[in-house]
Amino acid sequence: MLRWIVPLFLAATPALASSPGLSVGSWWEKITVTMTGDGKAQACTYETSLTSAAGQDCKVVGANGVAVQASSGKGQYATITFERRFSTRAALEDGAMQPGDKLLGRQVLALAIDGAGKVSGCEVIMATGETGLSYGCNEASAERFEAAASSAPRRRGFMTILVYGHTEHVV
Repeated sequence: MLRWIVPLFLAATPALASSPGLSVGSWWEKITVTMTGDGKAQACTYETSLTSAAGQDCKVVGANGVAVQASSGKGQYATITFERRFSTRAALEDGAMQPGDKLLGRQVLALAIDGAGKVSGCEVIMATGETGLSYGCNEASAERFEAAASSAPRRRGFMTILVYGHTEHVV
């Protein structure tokens, strides 16, 4: 059930444009969507280690751009988690996955960040899964990071994108 649901949803992350840029230190953010067995969204939660974005709302948008309405479903539910992690060290771990979670997709991007906080280089160094992850170098290049406080012309970081899910049967 999980594999066919992932391409149908785009998780709308809270806009961080009001901040001066994403931290160049280690951080993570994740959106978890709970759905019924028929693929209808029930709830959405947004969590992050970034204090500037704590407490933001999230919503799930269908592939056609229309907000998904919650509905009741019986017998089965699933959670899909979209997670993004940034580190200055290559981080290839599976994040906060729990027993019973199934990894649906993982992609690791090596990023070069210039002194102004712009992504000036990007390379996919690892990709697994069959979910059709839609976050790649084009999206990472649109991100803004904190401007360099030092005279370092470029910094390097690694963005890990994870999609994993969990299905439960309820009687």
